[in-house]
Amino acid sequence: MAELFRIETDKVYLRWSGPISSPAYSSWLPEPPPGRLVISLRRHDAVFGTKTWRNEVPTEVANDPSLHIGPRLYEETIYTIYLQSKTADTVELRHSDPTILRGLNRADDGRTIYGSINFRGQIGRTLFTIYVGGSSEFDFETEIFPSKLDYTTDYKALLADVQDILTALVLEYLKSTFHLAITTPSGTPTQLEWLILLRHVIDKLERGMRYIEQHPHQGLSRERMLVKSHSVRRPDPVIFRAIIQGKGAGPRLRAPGGISIRSKLPEARPRPTLDTPEHRWLAFQLTKIRRELAQIQAKERVSDRFGPENARANILEEIAAFENRIARLQETEPIAAAVSPPPAGFASLTLQTAPGYREAYRSCLILLRGLRLEGGPVGLSVKEIHILYEYWCYLSIIRLLAELLNERIPVERLLTIEHDSLRVRLQRGHKSVLSFKTNDSRTIGLTYNPTFKGGGFILPQRPDIVLALNDPDWPTVRLVLDAKYRIETSQDYVAQFGSPGPPEDAINVLHRYRDAILEESNPDGPRSERLKRSVVEGAALFPYVDKEDNFSGSRFWISLERMGIGAIPFLPSETRYVKEWLQAVLRRGGWKTADLSIPHVACQQSRTWKEAAKEAVLVAVLRPSNAAQHLEWICRERQYYAPLTPSQRRQFVTRWIAIYSPTSLRKPGAVTHVASVKSIEVLKREDIQTPWGISRSPDELQVVYHLSEVKPLKSVIENRGGDGRGKRFSQNRWTSRLGLERAKELRELFLETEPEWRLYEELRAAGVDFTLKPGRPTIQDEDTPAGRCWFFIKNALVQYRGSAGFLIRRTPSPDEYRSTVSATLKRLVSDMDTSHAI
Repeated sequence: MAELFRIETDKVYLRWSGPISSPAYSSWLPEPPPGRLVISLRRHDAVFGTKTWRNEVPTEVANDPSLHIGPRLYEETIYTIYLQSKTADTVELRHSDPTILRGLNRADDGRTIYGSINFRGQIGRTLFTIYVGGSSEFDFETEIFPSKLDYTTDYKALLADVQDILTALVLEYLKSTFHLAITTPSGTPTQLEWLILLRHVIDKLERGMRYIEQHPHQGLSRERMLVKSHSVRRPDPVIFRAIIQGKGAGPRLRAPGGISIRSKLPEARPRPTLDTPEHRWLAFQLTKIRRELAQIQAKERVSDRFGPENARANILEEIAAFENRIARLQETEPIAAAVSPPPAGFASLTLQTAPGYREAYRSCLILLRGLRLEGGPVGLSVKEIHILYEYWCYLSIIRLLAELLNERIPVERLLTIEHDSLRVRLQRGHKSVLSFKTNDSRTIGLTYNPTFKGGGFILPQRPDIVLALNDPDWPTVRLVLDAKYRIETSQDYVAQFGSPGPPEDAINVLHRYRDAILEESNPDGPRSERLKRSVVEGAALFPYVDKEDNFSGSRFWISLERMGIGAIPFLPSETRYVKEWLQAVLRRGGWKTADLSIPHVACQQSRTWKEAAKEAVLVAVLRPSNAAQHLEWICRERQYYAPLTPSQRRQFVTRWIAIYSPTSLRKPGAVTHVASVKSIEVLKREDIQTPWGISRSPDELQVVYHLSEVKPLKSVIENRGGDGRGKRFSQNRWTSRLGLERAKELRELFLETEPEWRLYEELRAAGVDFTLKPGRPTIQDEDTPAGRCWFFIKNALVQYRGSAGFLIRRTPSPDEYRSTVSATLKRLVSDMDTSHAI
């Protein structure tokens, strides 16, 4: 590490070391402005030592302690200090934020302090004070620069933009309570803003001034007065000239050396006075306030705008009351004694920190500068830049949403009036919620610092910002935004992602939010039915300006559309990508939003198979005498026919025909082909042209299935049982598409419903011996499809009965029903354990 500066007095020595430039400083940022180092002696007789020096300035002036420039210090950078007393007294380093000093240690009985200092994310000027023996020795002020923002543009624009947003919000909130006839240009509500602010700070100003009246800070003024010559304490040039010129008063006296002097000489003696720079500054501000009130009052009197009949009279009366209150403050003794103007650019610690003076100073500063981020009526204290960036992101998205929706910002949800000021309901760690209405009956909720916790979460999830789309016809869906004041700019990173962007862990956190933020629809049922994901997209906001206009080709932007997870640059000078993304979000309907959600593959397959269970499949047999010819005819003519059975309703809702090839075509026999049904008609047998003759009545009605292309199954379903042998298969049978797609052997083909397959898989996983026997086929109820396959399990029979659950039949016991697969399996296993015990 290099030495950055040294400060030495006759009592203490300080050395500050660290990197010349920040390791985290982004290479794409311009060079920041010069650093700052301002040293102020606090002990009146302190003198600087010869070792006082600063880096990053010309060598000729590096030892000049009066300079105000110095080395640049950066956020998120470790600096080391060494502070040593040159006397027997202890030393102390003080700062308004004690957390900055945590890395320091003491040695030599308190005469030495050494260690590290890291400003973390704090930005801006910061003041340290050195104490020796309990008394302040000197102050030094430095400036901390951001390493991820352009200090001269982006950082100051961030502060200004937050200020502009808050100013607009306060005006929107308060103007309805102060109906002025003053007209102001759009975007510059100067006098209106000023008068509204005065209304809310005048009580605080008055309290501060009354305290000053009772407890004034006095100064000392040196006034010439005639004193007896032998009482002169400090001869100065004026007294010497008076002696030489014979001036003074009283008789002449002969002094030693033969000099003749007057008995009384004009000496400058200190006297207490209230005419201090602090009182002059306050008097000047009160005069400006009265002058501004007079101008507003004059404009209000000549205004030609008309409102309620007594509105103008009330306004003028209130302005007059303000003026009277200010006039009475001007009559207080400290203010009346301040007869000179204040020094240019004056400010002092007394004015900023002393009781009474502090309140009056802040109130005047509000009126002098308007709303400010710190010290203004908006109680928003920003200490670290990453918090400022979060605030700005949230406020800017509010502004963008209001603009895109053409809606008023619900400022009453952001601001509140307290007994002495306005406060912003925006605080890190505390939830803030706003909502906007759209033209299509939806509401858009925007939440800052939400916390998702409860029974559905092992650990609470706390994203920075959540955008919720509330549609009365759809479940609530959420989009997560994480403001990340971090950026990676290395060559390898840019090569991988196509742009600077947030750290990789910031993207991983978004994936976690999408998986972890769940909605619990009901307390019962399987996990897939109880818990649902509600986050469809997540984006990390990071500080970057796309000067090359190529971010739209980066992986972050492409992934946001393709996968729903990505990152977006966001700064006051770079809002176009967030605006474009918000526009796309707001233009989506419920169907489009649902299409963008990524389902789990298992859930998607489960839904597919549930739909497949509703589609009837006829497993058709071939003519035993000429099976090959029959199969060839079916494939060529794309037809299959079977005798009409009036009691079998499935004949007319069949969606698929599966062909069973007997052992004469392959061994073992198997279901080998399938085709979808395009249409169904009923014909007499004599109307169906086949290469084989009619063996039954020509007038017998046949159900004729017109098929699409007949295709071989990718995996044939062989007629092989648990013992390896096949069963006789000589007549048409029924199943569902679920059974057709899931079955690996013929006995599984007759498991038609999803619950049957669940039970089948659970029994096999539990090692339970069972056999299957198909029951009579029936038309399936789409809402509560029932199974027809019986499970033979030792001394029990089980069959799925739709919404009634699973029937468990044991002779001679009465029938029992269980609603779920797990309850059925538990009951069966319990019976088996009991029988083993017997």
